[in-house]
Amino acid sequence: MKYKKKLKKASSIKKTGMAPGMLLFTGERKMETPNIELITYNKESISEYKFDTIEEALSKMSTTQEMKWLNIEGLHEVEIVKQIVDHFKMHKLSGEDILSIGQRPKFDDYDHYEHVVAKMFQIEDNSINDEQITILFSDNYLITFQEKEGDVFNNVRTRLFEGKGNIRGRQSDYLAYALLDSIVDHYFIAVEHFANVIEEFEIEVLAHPSEKLLPRLNDLRQEAAYMRRSVFPLREAVNQFEKSEAPYIHKETKLFIRDLYDHTLQVIESITVLKESVNGLLDLYMSSLSNKMNNVMKVLTIVSTIFIPLTFIAGIYGMNFINMPELEYKYGYLFTMIGMAVLTLLMIIYFKRKKWL
Repeated sequence: MKYKKKLKKASSIKKTGMAPGMLLFTGERKMETPNIELITYNKESISEYKFDTIEEALSKMSTTQEMKWLNIEGLHEVEIVKQIVDHFKMHKLSGEDILSIGQRPKFDDYDHYEHVVAKMFQIEDNSINDEQITILFSDNYLITFQEKEGDVFNNVRTRLFEGKGNIRGRQSDYLAYALLDSIVDHYFIAVEHFANVIEEFEIEVLAHPSEKLLPRLNDLRQEAAYMRRSVFPLREAVNQFEKSEAPYIHKETKLFIRDLYDHTLQVIESITVLKESVNGLLDLYMSSLSNKMNNVMKVLTIVSTIFIPLTFIAGIYGMNFINMPELEYKYGYLFTMIGMAVLTLLMIIYFKRKKWL
């Protein structure tokens, strides 16, 4: 598995100096044209619509009393967000937050609707991609805003269209819970994927602790920290969701939200463990690199130690004194070379007994 750095932080430099509530898209355009989808349902029936303009979607929402889920994919067209904010008489700060990519997860309680921001993680091309998701809901409608096409809500749609469980018999608060629950469930998948990446890095670090690994390990550490920052605030958002006194958040739904809170804590704990594992992986890398260097130094030291007495012998017989014994001895060279070979062999045997080799 080849690790790819995919998680990116959005910049808010574009908004510097602007008045609060100004509608400006700060993210990266990821679609040519936005997708506008509407699902209307009650206990007995369900319908799905696709529109070319937001005016058509808002007109359809105004003519039905059923529960409505409007999903917008693609945020680069600011006018769509403006019309939705104006149609439902939402606060201008909501419109700003929808278009400001890089928001921390939060739950804002407004007078007649709720505003939820979360990060959505998906596994694509064997890597983790992140996306900001905004959920707005009130008594009988829910609106989701996504950066691009594709999400983690297929199981929610399946339950809606097949009428599984009680989702079609409940209101927007339960649908908001179901969407958040699906997001948190996919956090577990992302955590598992990230853990597998760490395991493969660990094998590579132990087998081949080369310097090329260090930049990739630093990227991995940054991604673990980013995942934690993206998920950690969701705990407080879910807690505020449960404690909200809004009349359209029912007591029965709060039991499920409490369970969602527990799942969020589990994800945070898992990501914290992953972050510590990456830090441990960096320590392991440094230790492996140091151990590899120590092995090289040990071999070089042993080789140098073996040649010290040989150099000493060669140095003595390299002196040019006239009255030096053994210089004219017939077998002097042969005995010297044999002695040096025997000395080398004895030193190697000694090093092996000491387990230095």
